[in-house]
Amino acid sequence: MAKGRVSVCCLLLFLMMSLLTGCWDRRELEERTSVIAIGIDMVEGKKNMYKLTVQIPIPIKIAGSSGQGGGGNKDAVKIMSVTGKTVVDASNNLQQRLNQRIFLGHTRVLAISEEVARRGIDDIIDAFRRDPQIRRLMWPVIVQGKASDLLEMKPGLIQIPVVFLMDLIENGTKMGIIPDQTMGEYLIQTSNETMQPMLNYVKAYKDDVKWKGVAVFRGQKMVGSLNDIQTWPLLQLRDEKRGGDVVVPLPGTKGGYVAFRPHFVTTKLKMNGSHAAGQKHHNGHAVTYFCEVQGDIVEMTQKPQGSPEEVIRMLQKLFKEEMEKRARKMLDILQNQYNSDILKLGLALRGHHYNDYWRHHNWFKDFKEFPIDVKYTVKLRRLGMEMH
Repeated sequence: MAKGRVSVCCLLLFLMMSLLTGCWDRRELEERTSVIAIGIDMVEGKKNMYKLTVQIPIPIKIAGSSGQGGGGNKDAVKIMSVTGKTVVDASNNLQQRLNQRIFLGHTRVLAISEEVARRGIDDIIDAFRRDPQIRRLMWPVIVQGKASDLLEMKPGLIQIPVVFLMDLIENGTKMGIIPDQTMGEYLIQTSNETMQPMLNYVKAYKDDVKWKGVAVFRGQKMVGSLNDIQTWPLLQLRDEKRGGDVVVPLPGTKGGYVAFRPHFVTTKLKMNGSHAAGQKHHNGHAVTYFCEVQGDIVEMTQKPQGSPEEVIRMLQKLFKEEMEKRARKMLDILQNQYNSDILKLGLALRGHHYNDYWRHHNWFKDFKEFPIDVKYTVKLRRLGMEMH
């Protein structure tokens, strides 16, 4: 009886195993053409044609592959360009020139030229939004000039050129000086009626690439940009990121400078206004950003006069005024030049003043004239070591 039961169990086990399906649609990595970066430009002389440039790594020529030494940047990647009426049309044209199936699951950078961005990128983003292979952690960037230049640069520090840009942005976000604007963040911002999107703005050179600030959008059309110094107060007010160093002339000296490096940023948003329903004007509604920044003095080219206590008070006031000046300049550009709320201020207003303000106003029109103020508090933690 025991042997019979064992036989029945084994038979049932084999029958169950026969129902298990295998990887019928598997595809080996060697049978795919992995695209690591995509660049999109307009075709010169043709109004409605896109030029799609891709950067394809060649695994066998990358240093360390198969135990062999790799070649230089020129040999480690393949650059290909095609044209098409749409992104999908261009991708189909690219597939006809490749011996393996295109795979976008490893694509890390989407470079879009400023010319394309100012025309509007809603049709371009639509293709990537619908593709399940696209990673939401991909970095979309706007390129000053041609996007293909970014893919064709040859930095000497790394084999795959676009990895240089990836490391630049990723390290910048960790340091708090570059916005963490991934494809997922952009899709969230364009799907939310309370905010406007932005993307990192770069310029490609022959041997490297430089981060220049952020491209400001209204809807999905680029309307302008903020440089690096204007972007840092945006990061402090919106994301509590530290931003870059502040270098200003040192009062009471001839040609002296002092540099302040923020380390900790805390921002609070105070919203004034009545919660009574039916209020239809700005009267009483205003916001103030209170930003506290703690940091160190990292450079002082000349020694100021006064006691240590007086010097500390003077420096704190100096950087407070400079950072408020930069923040107000940034707000003036966003409101009066671009009328684009990349601060996410509309999100806070809708959450706290929906009945008395949000439902009665068109925020994308009213943002331009909405009262916004900013006040900084600067605290010096360390002045650094010096020789006497």
